[in-house]
Amino acid sequence: MSTTLSRTQLTSFLACQRQFHLRFQQRLPWPQQPLEEKVEANLSLGETFHQLLERHFLGLDVAAEAMTNPRLRSWWLAFRQFEPTLPNGRFLPELTLTTPLLHTDKGSYLLNGRFDLLIVSESSQSTPFAHLFDWKTGRPRPENSLRHDWQTRLYLAMLAESSRAILDTAAPLAPDHIAITYWYVSEPDAPRTLRYTTAQHTQNWADLQAIAAQMDAASNWPRTDDLALCLHCPYQAYCGRQTAVSPPPEPPEEEDYFPEWLPLEPIAP
Repeated sequence: MSTTLSRTQLTSFLACQRQFHLRFQQRLPWPQQPLEEKVEANLSLGETFHQLLERHFLGLDVAAEAMTNPRLRSWWLAFRQFEPTLPNGRFLPELTLTTPLLHTDKGSYLLNGRFDLLIVSESSQSTPFAHLFDWKTGRPRPENSLRHDWQTRLYLAMLAESSRAILDTAAPLAPDHIAITYWYVSEPDAPRTLRYTTAQHTQNWADLQAIAAQMDAASNWPRTDDLALCLHCPYQAYCGRQTAVSPPPEPPEEEDYFPEWLPLEPIAP
């Protein structure tokens, strides 16, 4: 049996092992709660923006004058005006990558990520590299926060471990030649670029393998001690926590189209 771990699954397990077990292992469904109209509109707009950038990097036409939503149009124009400096290389928009992590007697653990844009060196270039770009429609975050986020740690670690297959080279790419840039629509002239190092990769890979080993050995799947994490969790009733938490706060006015606070997507039985 193989277990595929994404950023969502990693953060779920680290936040509450019971939630991870109920959602991803037992796959328990629950009634879907309708989203507020404004929240749903923000999510849809963020997804559309990512689709526009995918078209752009596939070499397809994107016409600003055809955009009826003024907010979407302003995002696109901001991107065209403040497009981050992109290295010369092979462009891979919306790339999904799966990377082996750990094999145990119970099965295999794989890592999975979807990259907004990956640019890698051409075979003729003397210095190989891999540079990720991630488009953000939510509130900007400082570099230190982004560096410790599991999206950053997971994506950079996956690239370092899968670089030979991506670049078709005999030797893996040195972590020092890997980077990720976060570009925010609200601060288009201030992209955050985080460069990877060998020391960071050693730590990231060891932590990821340790998490997988902890999952492999888990048996009782304890609930979190932090009741605040139960506010938006749809599994409150399974855990007896529905009366132990206060009403959830109002969601922020805008976020990425895959925000951390959004209630988890239902899984069909």
